[in-house]
Amino acid sequence: MSNAPDTTEQENRSVLRRVLIAGGLGTLLEYFDYASYSYLATTIAVVFFASEDRTVALMSTFAVFALAFLVRPIGAFVWGSLGDRVGRKTILSTTILLMSGSTFLIGFLPGYATIGVLAPILLLLLRMTQSFAASGEYAGAGTFIAEYAPPHRRGLLTSVVPLGSAAGFLLASLMATVFYATMSPEFLHSWGWRIPFLIAGPLGILGLWLRTRLEDTPQFRHVQELERQQREVDAAERAALSRAHRWAEVRRSLPSMLKVLLVMSLNAGAYYLLLSYTPTFLIEQAHMSEASSNLVVTISLVAYLVIIPVIAHFSDRFGRKRTLLVSSIAFIVLSYPMMSLFTRGGVLLATTVLIVGLIFFAMNDAVFPSFFTEMFGTRSRYLGFALPFNVGALLFGGVAPLIGTWLIAVTGNSSAPAFFLIFVGVLSLIGLLLSRETARTELVDAQSEVGKHPVPSA
Repeated sequence: MSNAPDTTEQENRSVLRRVLIAGGLGTLLEYFDYASYSYLATTIAVVFFASEDRTVALMSTFAVFALAFLVRPIGAFVWGSLGDRVGRKTILSTTILLMSGSTFLIGFLPGYATIGVLAPILLLLLRMTQSFAASGEYAGAGTFIAEYAPPHRRGLLTSVVPLGSAAGFLLASLMATVFYATMSPEFLHSWGWRIPFLIAGPLGILGLWLRTRLEDTPQFRHVQELERQQREVDAAERAALSRAHRWAEVRRSLPSMLKVLLVMSLNAGAYYLLLSYTPTFLIEQAHMSEASSNLVVTISLVAYLVIIPVIAHFSDRFGRKRTLLVSSIAFIVLSYPMMSLFTRGGVLLATTVLIVGLIFFAMNDAVFPSFFTEMFGTRSRYLGFALPFNVGALLFGGVAPLIGTWLIAVTGNSSAPAFFLIFVGVLSLIGLLLSRETARTELVDAQSEVGKHPVPSA
């Protein structure tokens, strides 16, 4: 009796396992850097900005964080367009190399005391380079995994991407907690803060090695094969036809991109406010120590890593839209009470509130990679995911810590960041009400076919 089917099944599982590892690692690296910058913000403010006013220095630090997001839409257009044209694997290998390299160089930057105003300028330039590369990372990894995953498990398997980002935050939070608990301020200001950025070098090399060992996705190879079958058209006419088809796909995708952008507003705003800004908020508003505030986030992130796959599996069974709707409504209703409880101090209370918030946030974060990929055809999927994802990160994510700090300063209300969460919750709700259910549908080549190929019930 032949065992070929078993061998093929084992090979498929092996490939899928390597796809998941390669996709998740790049996302981990991206968010490890973002989280390290945020969790060490009070230290970075001292190293790179000369100001006697702590709030001004802190806002300058978050302003650099926000300004780096200006290049995200540009990077999304570049990497998304190339990813739909030359392949997912090639772009993901390029972005992880550029991203890890620029992050690594941040670890060698001299501070303001050494080179003056050039220090924050160099920091901003490297942050923008890193952000430009990162703009193709999350969407590329989500697309790559989705195009390998079976439809009935697409939500669960693509949740490896948010799992990677949460793991990056957890790793950074653990490191920051240990640093603040064990290092003197003098050592932390001189070399301690550099360690997370220097780690990006070897992590990037590992990620690049994993990605170069993979083939491009079956969906993309299928589209390439279809295009090769049209070689009877002369080269010039074929090139013009190919460009026309690509731009027609992009135009057809614009309504879906707008809906995705609205849904993305909650993901970006809540992610960077709940996870990046919380340690600083607890230090400044609840008067916790640096070690205690990072401990709150660390414990919450451990719970969050368990929550993500559970919610993603739920979306495979009960639908993406329904799960995302619960998240939006929860943030509209619960953001202000949760933020008010944060200000009362205490590690146990703050941890409990953050975990509750992350449960509802997971109903967005664990689901949107599969939801986004299912909204587009293969010829426009990378760009369709990347562009609204990164525009959303620019408009609602990178500015979230800055807006949170500004709202408190302007209103004198320590719970004021909740108003921003309510706002993005409303935007997300509007986007979802305009969208259809996407769970358990086949991924298709063209945007015009999206939603027309449901998977038969088992």
